[in-house]
Amino acid sequence: MAFACLFVPDFPAQAVVRLEPELRGKPVAILAGAPPLTKVFAVNREAKELGVETGMTKAQTEAFQGIAWRWRSLSQEATAHAALLDCAWTISPRVDDGPRRDEQDFSDTAVLDLAGCEKLFGSPEKIAHDLKRVASEVGFESNVAVAGSPLAAVSAAQGFAGITVIPDGEEGVRIGRLSLETLGIPFKFAETLSRWGIHTCAEFAALPEIAIVERLGQEGLRWWRLAQGTDVHPLIAKDFPSSFEERMDLESPVDLLEPLLFVLNRLLDQLCVRLRLHIFAIGEIKVTLTLERRDSRKKEPLLHIRTIRLPVPARDSKLLLKVLQLDLEAHPPSSPVTAVSMLAIPVKARSQQFGLFLPLSPDPERLEVALARIQNTVGENRIGAPVLLDTHSPDSFQQSRFVLPEIREKKSAAAGQATTAMRIYRPPLPATVEFQNGKPAFLGCEGVRRQILAFAGPWRRKGDWWSETAWAREEWDIEIRTLRPKVRAELSGNGENETALYRVYKDLRAKRWFVEGIYD
Repeated sequence: MAFACLFVPDFPAQAVVRLEPELRGKPVAILAGAPPLTKVFAVNREAKELGVETGMTKAQTEAFQGIAWRWRSLSQEATAHAALLDCAWTISPRVDDGPRRDEQDFSDTAVLDLAGCEKLFGSPEKIAHDLKRVASEVGFESNVAVAGSPLAAVSAAQGFAGITVIPDGEEGVRIGRLSLETLGIPFKFAETLSRWGIHTCAEFAALPEIAIVERLGQEGLRWWRLAQGTDVHPLIAKDFPSSFEERMDLESPVDLLEPLLFVLNRLLDQLCVRLRLHIFAIGEIKVTLTLERRDSRKKEPLLHIRTIRLPVPARDSKLLLKVLQLDLEAHPPSSPVTAVSMLAIPVKARSQQFGLFLPLSPDPERLEVALARIQNTVGENRIGAPVLLDTHSPDSFQQSRFVLPEIREKKSAAAGQATTAMRIYRPPLPATVEFQNGKPAFLGCEGVRRQILAFAGPWRRKGDWWSETAWAREEWDIEIRTLRPKVRAELSGNGENETALYRVYKDLRAKRWFVEGIYD
């Protein structure tokens, strides 16, 4: 069996840089702790070259020039690790976090089982290069190692820069070159081994097993096996996430929309990249803005939450940003923003093949932006598409979000019986109906009186009798000379003598007659 490890050096610093691309290639140091106990928690490679070290106090770091200082953000580290797992899921469905060092409170590794992956993605060397490339797309500078056990792969990724592929059975030889600090051995064990004159994994692995158990116990035996590259650590696969999230804590509160859009754009870019790795698109997006509290006595956060459900899946960050901008312009936050969280619900990406002779249709993503602009003009809940309700009540519908129907090529079918359509008058025309011998004989409407030449009916229906919106009606279909000529007289020549079929009904509760529509 083969396992791969994806390791991100200086993870807290890289978690910040991936959301602030302008810091890439510049020295960055991460501060943590409340004043006056603030210390340097992590630094990147460029800051190390200037002499900045973890554990320095803030006063000591003030002597360094040109360094970007950022406060540690646990939320950004959590979303960065989720992005790291996304990179691993592009290769294998069996992915684990990887072990943490004793003093470490964040995860900077992802371990994946490569069983069966060679048939899909090629040799271990190619898989390692693919992992490094995908991690670079997400914004990480990473080390990748492939070995015969999970912990051996982790040790190699943490100890060797770049890509390392250890042939099966050679784990002990390659890991033996590493120092004991690379394995993350606890300080009490490392101090004891240093007194024994042991500084490398090869020297530690050469000690007899029984002597290790007698002096260092079972935990020491576990580290000894790791130094030999023979430790068997089970890989506990994590579940694939049902949502993708990006979060960012702001250095200072933001009270204007334009700078807030820069932050949203960065988060959207990262979300779209992560979703693109899995061939997903965004079906729903939820933006949570943490607002600055004016009353410092209250501890609970003040949140401004906006949820946008897209009619068609999208992963174009520029279009999504425009939709968010229009929504926030209509619903601005009430206080300055101190943190931003963006949650995306993934859906299957839309795929459609158009025909050469099919009519063009609006781009669904751009149509969503147009609808958002119209909604800002006419008001919320005033734009959409009508959907008929499952009821016999006339004109019963509800408004739903507009969804552009997919264009499909019409299939040839045998000609069926033609159906008759009815054009509805809105509002219905008030009318009077005269009966003779229980049959409708004359219709009065719009100041004219027409003889009923033929009729069908009645059809009676009612509903909602238990509520204030109860209704009851009696319907008839009648044939009369047209009330309004269907075509202009100069085209037909006898518009006034045309006959047409009408639908009339009586409101049984109001005791009034109406002309509802005309049949084509």
